[in-house]
Amino acid sequence: MSAHTPLVIRFGAMGDMILLVPMLKALQQRYGQPCTLISSGGWTPPLMQRVPACGEVSLLTSRRAPYFFNRSQWQLVDFLRRRPPGPVYVMEPDEKPLSLLRRGGVGPEWICTMRDLPRLPGEHVATHALRLARQTPVALGTDTAFNGEIPAAPDTRLTLSEADRRDCAAWLESRHLAGAPLVLIQPGNKKTMKGGPRQRGSNAKYWPEDNWAEVIAAVRRLLPSSRVLICGAPSERPLAEDIASRLPGEQSHVLIATDDLPVSRLLALQERAHSMISVDTGPAHAAAAMGCPLVVMFARKAHIAAELYAPIPTAAPVKILLPSDPSPDAGLLSVTPATVIQTWQGLLPACRS
Repeated sequence: MSAHTPLVIRFGAMGDMILLVPMLKALQQRYGQPCTLISSGGWTPPLMQRVPACGEVSLLTSRRAPYFFNRSQWQLVDFLRRRPPGPVYVMEPDEKPLSLLRRGGVGPEWICTMRDLPRLPGEHVATHALRLARQTPVALGTDTAFNGEIPAAPDTRLTLSEADRRDCAAWLESRHLAGAPLVLIQPGNKKTMKGGPRQRGSNAKYWPEDNWAEVIAAVRRLLPSSRVLICGAPSERPLAEDIASRLPGEQSHVLIATDDLPVSRLLALQERAHSMISVDTGPAHAAAAMGCPLVVMFARKAHIAAELYAPIPTAAPVKILLPSDPSPDAGLLSVTPATVIQTWQGLLPACRS
């Protein structure tokens, strides 16, 4: 098998990077080496540390900044100049990654890019990435030692360490949650984290706080032994508090966990949780990857067919809810709490007790 180390370029949000995991696994199968990843976002290294098919990770602080004003781009180009020739896979549609590769002396004969392999109608983004992983750079076209086959279709599952699981177990014990079925609620998304009015028109994934409170109350009624954890980033704590304030009778059974969920703990929590109810956001993709039964609400956009971006389930089902409003820019307001609860109840036979 070839000793080449594949290099992958993908600047994505958390969900995008989880959907990249099958591609990384496929490339490791082909080349026999973990991939080097060029990406962005401070949460990316702890996420990819739990993907054995991913090796070294380098981050750009900004890919849109002009080259001469961004040190991380200089450092990337210097790295590319020192890197031995090898295959490069670009999962970005714009010119910037290719311009950085040219600056770094990477010849086009080593590059496979999605720009040359458009997504097919109805093709899932992860399937598209796997199709790109099956492409062979021109420079390796006559390499008889190179094995271009992918023996199996890899999944999105991440690999946790025992230390990850022990940390999660200790945290649950400290919150007196160790023995209860855990239902995770993810009400926020990256637009929520940016601040401003939550119900603004640009936040198509906004779902009213009263709706979330109604869902949580129903979960507690239908599964009285459960504990509900409202998840999210620290900046989403005000949203979580507003939801919890609408549940005065459930204070001892509802925990705001927004300050306590680094990537490793979130993944370990999802691995053992009963289920999750979420808007379309990175933690929803993570839940599906970790086998957590999931109800996820997608806003329909004119330029996105939401079902094509659905998380890929591993050992657990994923139920997707779309707005009943047929307009192309519909948000989530037409999704009712009753529909969410009914859908969640449909998961119960497959949920972990």
